Amino acid sequence: MSDPTRQPKILGFAGHRNVPDPEGLRNIIREELSEMKDKLGGRVIGISSAAAGADLIFLRSCIDLRIPTIVVLPFSEARFAEDFEDSAEWELAEKLFGVALAKYITPGGREAPEAYQAVSRNLIEWADVFLFAWGGKPARGIGGTGETVEEAREIGLPTRIIDAGTLEAEWTIPMDSGRKARHGFKTRKDLLDFLDLRFVAD
Repeated sequence: MSDPTRQPKILGFAGHRNVPDPEGLRNIIREELSEMKDKLGGRVIGISSAAAGADLIFLRSCIDLRIPTIVVLPFSEARFAEDFEDSAEWELAEKLFGVALAKYITPGGREAPEAYQAVSRNLIEWADVFLFAWGGKPARGIGGTGETVEEAREIGLPTRIIDAGTLEAEWTIPMDSGRKARHGFKTRKDLLDFLDLRFVAD
């Protein structure tokens, strides 16, 4: 019988592209990640997309804190690059791809915004707990952070939200740190082997 404290647990993330205070958000995400690492255990894995803005801050913060990451893209890397207006942010994204445990493309051949919605739904499906950087406004369409927050709440996923304006964080659905991993993979390799079959490797 596997020890639930030794199972890899997945920390999902989603946030806005436009970040009013990047340095402030970076600081609070690092604080949150440190606490999540303590609560979820040393085998926590961060999973997110890699859009400009909050996603890149999250992925970089994971690397800084030695939390391994998995990146899920909406479409091929070449197509994804077209959604970046700042070349420096794209260069950072490429570097973060290079140090991730794995990088996948969501299957289906969709285009925006449906492709971004598909990424979010996959993240929600596999995460044990979700961290958001969200401004609190209702969803204005599909594939955005507001919609992802609503869907995470609907399934009762433990959810912690950083207010993108005030940078204050609160649990909207509390997490039970002793809870077994949702999908019960015994090792990181088991998880990655499964995702290799489910997604398209890039």
